[in-house]
Amino acid sequence: MGNVIPSRAKISPFSTVLDDIPLEPLRKRIIVERYTKLVVELEEQTFRISFCFHTSRTIITVGSLIVPALLSIQYTSSNGSNLTIYWITWVVSLLVTICNGLSTLLKLDKNYYHLHTVREQLISDGWQYAELTGKYSGSRTPHRPPTHDNQFVFFSHSIEKIRMQQVQEEYYKLAEPHPHGSQTTDPTKALINPNLLPPTPQQGELDDIAPEMKKALEQLSQTTIVDVKEGILQKKENEQ
Repeated sequence: MGNVIPSRAKISPFSTVLDDIPLEPLRKRIIVERYTKLVVELEEQTFRISFCFHTSRTIITVGSLIVPALLSIQYTSSNGSNLTIYWITWVVSLLVTICNGLSTLLKLDKNYYHLHTVREQLISDGWQYAELTGKYSGSRTPHRPPTHDNQFVFFSHSIEKIRMQQVQEEYYKLAEPHPHGSQTTDPTKALINPNLLPPTPQQGELDDIAPEMKKALEQLSQTTIVDVKEGILQKKENEQ
């Protein structure tokens, strides 16, 4: 599996560990193409946003200190240098105003903290899966020892959930709570539900259910079927 991971994804140490994880090639390919590239993409985004965020904060902070100092010097200097100090003050003040306006417009502070949080969450999730610890330590498969194979579906689901939350936060929240059970008039929100369904039980997981639980579920299902049939017959009688 040494050639599966592209050279660009080697930025993450997780890529080298993935070679030694006992998984079938298809699942390794899914992790490389989805998880590893997603982490690399977030690394690039956080680098750009960090540069813009720290640069703007530095200009605003330093410029805010320089402008009052230049103004005080302007009135104590000779007439020959007043014009130069005036234009320097004007340029610095304009630069501070532009950086502050762009920082507010682009929400650099919010995006900076959000992207870094999502990146660290994804990295932590990947290492938990590689180490089979935390939520991948077998809590969802109590009757079987945790392996990378039987925890893969939960790992994939967790990554997609984190990604969807990040997309909603960055672009548009499709599912919002409505007070007092009111219905939304937006057809986009009404028809699209971004919440991912829970992972489907893997083969053999349902076999670990206790016989008493199986019997109770069967009785519940039979009772529900009988109730539905009786309701249909009652409805037909009422219509007649």
